[in-house]
Formats: sequence, C-alpha cells, structure tokens
Amino acid sequence: MAEDEETATARYIEANISTQLLLKTIIEIISTMADDPDKYRASLRVKLLELADTMPLTAMAPTREDKVRAFVRETISTLLTNSRPN
Repeated sequence: MAEDEETATARYIEANISTQLLLKTIIEIISTMADDPDKYRASLRVKLLELADTMPLTAMAPTREDKVRAFVRETISTLLTNSRPN
C-alpha cells in the first residue's frame, strides 16, 4: 500500500534529521581527538563550505541550484557550530 503524502514527507524529514544527527556525532567524536577541537571544527567548516559552493551538481535550473547550495551551507553551519557540547 502506498504511503500518503504526509507520511512520505515525515519519513523524508526523519531521514534527513537522522543523517544530520549521525554526522554531528561523528564530527564531535573526531573533533574531541584533535588538539584544539574548536579549531578543527572551524577548519572543517571552512573547507566544507568551499566544497558546497564549488561541487558540481546535476543539471538543474539556476534558482534550484542556488536553493540546494543554500540548504547545504545551512546544514554545514548547523553541524559545525563551535560551541562545546554539554
């Protein structure tokens, strides 16, 4: 049986959040091993933002490409905040 649109949207959002939480956990584990965790996160953030702006994407309308890149930059910024976990 096919899912309704609301359920499909909820599953998509859940998958996106789960992926972000997993990445956040991995980044935090790795950064705690660095001599300076804040510097590591800041450096990684800069490199990923550069990649987000230059990585080739599938052919799409320029407005959609701008939105995709903006969402990627937003996700990177969310994952790599320089605040220490409690």
